[in-house]
Amino acid sequence: MSISLEAVIPAQRIKLLDAETKESALAELVALVGEAPEVTDAGLLREAILERERIMSTGIGLGIAIPHAKIDSVKDFVVGFGKTRKPLDFSSLDGNPVRFIVLIAGPTDQQERYLQLLARITLKLKDAAVRRRLTEADDVEAILAALR
Repeated sequence: MSISLEAVIPAQRIKLLDAETKESALAELVALVGEAPEVTDAGLLREAILERERIMSTGIGLGIAIPHAKIDSVKDFVVGFGKTRKPLDFSSLDGNPVRFIVLIAGPTDQQERYLQLLARITLKLKDAAVRRRLTEADDVEAILAALR
């Protein structure tokens, strides 16, 4: 099963983040994703995302972070994409700040689909041309176009 990023990251789940810290960026994205009907308890999602981040940074390098949680109060996958207005310290694996944050919320019982989604997002964002288009994007439509 192939996963389309356009299908899992709709325009209403993309945001230019005002955050000046990792924590506030995560809060903005959890609030955005938490509005989805698939998320039955945004508070639990927030706790799970923050706990995952305490265990180890989800900053994977290249200016990208992919915070994620699989919990029972999420009925199907919901993905949010945030672009920070300025680079944020995320304690990334490569030590570099983050500009692009993809938050994945999913149900606990769909590990294979979760791994496919994570792989698809990671592969797309590791593409230098995609990251360049995202860096130049200044609104939701331009971000959506860069992800296509």
